[in-house]
Amino acid sequence: MATDGPNLRPGELEISTQDEKLWRQVNPGWVHDGRVSSQLFRPTPKDTGEVSVTRSSLVTPEAAHQHHTGTLGYASVGVFCVEVGEVNEAGLRVIDDAQVDDGETRPPAHAYVDYKLIDSKKLQQRRASILRDKAEKHGWQYGPMKH
Repeated sequence: MATDGPNLRPGELEISTQDEKLWRQVNPGWVHDGRVSSQLFRPTPKDTGEVSVTRSSLVTPEAAHQHHTGTLGYASVGVFCVEVGEVNEAGLRVIDDAQVDDGETRPPAHAYVDYKLIDSKKLQQRRASILRDKAEKHGWQYGPMKH
């Protein structure tokens, strides 16, 4: 179930289905000694506070990975996930922006973990670490690194 929330653009919906998994692509540079760093869920300046994920209710982890690497040409060694409820527990929300009409092309079933209201880099880091820890408990969902 998704609802309109504060500070959302037209076409954006906050995802409230707590057990929905969110696929996150793992950049090869984020894996150190076999462990994924918190960079997995930490926004970079180009993210403008939006960490991209893909909704499991609409796309498989394999299809999300294929689109990310094949269609978009980005590097990924596999897919990790967190659940919407875990993101909410970390004090963040998940926004489905697949229907936003702003001229940008988005991957199918695109959503993002919203860090826009967290100004402190230290708080962003802490929340990214919490999400990485949750994702590690789920383990690899797809890709060469999956055991």
